[in-house]
Amino acid sequence: MKSLAARTLGIVATAGIAVGVAAAPAAAAALDNTFELVTGSVSAYGTYDRMMSIPEHPVAPIRISGTLAVNSATACGVVQVAYNGPTDGIEWRTFGTLCGRGKTNFTTTSNLLFGGFQPAVRLCKGTTVKKAERGTTCDTFTPTAN
Repeated sequence: MKSLAARTLGIVATAGIAVGVAAAPAAAAALDNTFELVTGSVSAYGTYDRMMSIPEHPVAPIRISGTLAVNSATACGVVQVAYNGPTDGIEWRTFGTLCGRGKTNFTTTSNLLFGGFQPAVRLCKGTTVKKAERGTTCDTFTPTAN
């Protein structure tokens, strides 16, 4: 017959393993840096990463990369990142474009916005790149604050 101490130790160990297994998905979800944007026949998906910089080799603190897909012959899609405009407003810089059916990869780096906020990423569609860049039909990814 097992002693009370041995049984108690076994129960505590099993409970600890159960808590560790349950916490793993929650920790993974908190570190999820992926995004998926869809507007009509245009979609974009990818990763949004915070970069580490050292004085000897400074890098922009944000790296965004992924794939832009258009599923219509008459649509164009643009992927844009927010940046600080000249009057403290938010402007959008285009870094990925595609017109007609197909897929293309995109990547860019960006600095933080005024106040230390992480810039949003948006996907917009239109019949031309210029019309898509106007931002009338869009889906936006806003990263969570760290």
